[in-house]
Amino acid sequence: MAANTFSKPKTKNKTRPKPKTQTSSDKKTKSKTAPPFGGLSKGFIDPKNPLPVVYQPNSENEKNKAALIRWIKTNKRVLNEDIKEYGAILFRGFDVFTPQDFEDVILNVDPNLKNNYLGTSPRNQVTKYTFTATELPPAYPIMQHAEMSFLDSPPRKLFFYCGKAPGKFGETPITDLRKVLNDVPASIREKFEKEKIRYSRVYDGPSNRSRFQFWKTKRWDEMFQTKDRNEVEKISKKQNFKTEWFGEDNLRLINTTLAIRKHPEFKSLAWHNHSQVFHIDAARKEYWRIFARQKTIRGFLVGIALEILTSIKKITTQKEYLDTHCTYGDGQEISTRELTRIQDAFWNHMSLFSWQNGDVLVIDNYSVSHGRHPFTGPRKIFVAWAD
Repeated sequence: MAANTFSKPKTKNKTRPKPKTQTSSDKKTKSKTAPPFGGLSKGFIDPKNPLPVVYQPNSENEKNKAALIRWIKTNKRVLNEDIKEYGAILFRGFDVFTPQDFEDVILNVDPNLKNNYLGTSPRNQVTKYTFTATELPPAYPIMQHAEMSFLDSPPRKLFFYCGKAPGKFGETPITDLRKVLNDVPASIREKFEKEKIRYSRVYDGPSNRSRFQFWKTKRWDEMFQTKDRNEVEKISKKQNFKTEWFGEDNLRLINTTLAIRKHPEFKSLAWHNHSQVFHIDAARKEYWRIFARQKTIRGFLVGIALEILTSIKKITTQKEYLDTHCTYGDGQEISTRELTRIQDAFWNHMSLFSWQNGDVLVIDNYSVSHGRHPFTGPRKIFVAWAD
């Protein structure tokens, strides 16, 4: 299988004004790096964008899982420096064949893997710490976000594994949130810094097993892994969620938290919230940006459907009881114009690359966001996270 264009790292980093996809048909250059990288090649998929930094084996002896694990164990300092500088590392071309192989590898990057998931995306657990990335339909866009940034203490690292590359599109775009913060207009940034961000999430209960609703992801009993309301209340209190029960067994969770965060280790500041995911207009506006790139008939039809469904939601549902909703911490609405400026900042720094089977992507969740573009054909991407 041909590898992507591969360029050696340079001293100065550059940022592209717009994302550019690298395809699997691109050829790998012959340039190699010298130690201290232990014989592995270090470079970038796109020489104009240092996200992610990529490590690849130079020989067949370096491809196997055991060799990769040995390299990780002996190069922890190098990896930590790369995470600090770039925010994401891609291991490509190694013999990582299964989710368990993936888990074996990343346990050596960070042994503090977790399997408690209080996010909204439907996922299936496949090993002790590895889950399917999402079970949402392939036509649905997942907007850029830091994993569980609506929590007071989100995961520190995020890991992705490509078990089967998608037939067409289906990238997991990533964006440097430190650069996003600098690009968001000062007036918007200052409001988020002062007021923080308030989230509202509405979940069906065990009595409702319908999956037809377009925005619905999972029920609260699936998220909390219990049907005991007292246990839900206990977990929610620990997470600083205010609970509101309504209807037969519906649950609304409300919380206010930081919208801009300081890295717990590196102390750098980054844009770190779900405004570009939970806003009522986020999906429809994001989809037209994706459509401009993919230009598919399905994309056009889904875009129209999102416009209609969003309009219906606005007319029929109180904002507080939308499936997801966010405001400034003082309750002031985030305008659609402000959302557009936030999305602009993400797209200005977005990095797109085509998945290859066996890819392992390590992300600093306090520095880099991720998402998913619609796709066709089979696609198997797995995820894990660490505190």
